[in-house]
Amino acid sequence: MKLSYFRWLVISAAMGLLAPICWFLIQGLIGSNTKLEWKIAYPLERVIRVIWPSSIWLMATDGSEGTPASYVIAFMSVAANIALYAVLGSGVWLLKRLVTAPKE
Repeated sequence: MKLSYFRWLVISAAMGLLAPICWFLIQGLIGSNTKLEWKIAYPLERVIRVIWPSSIWLMATDGSEGTPASYVIAFMSVAANIALYAVLGSGVWLLKRLVTAPKE
């Protein structure tokens, strides 16, 4: 199946949105249970740091949760991850095009 560049870009950006959605969902579900948080969330943080590198920006919201500034920082962190995945996806698409280009 041959994907156009725009479709490839949208899929890459959506993959960049998937990690933050999963993380916020997990935090919402088990954030109040300390035992589960140590068993599940803490080991998962290591994985999140790799697949969502801009999550480190969330440290800037420590102590100011629920304020407009913290929501802006969280939004910027998610947007940066989407942009990163879009750029990486574009690079993969270009590399794929160069490798599979017809030889003359």
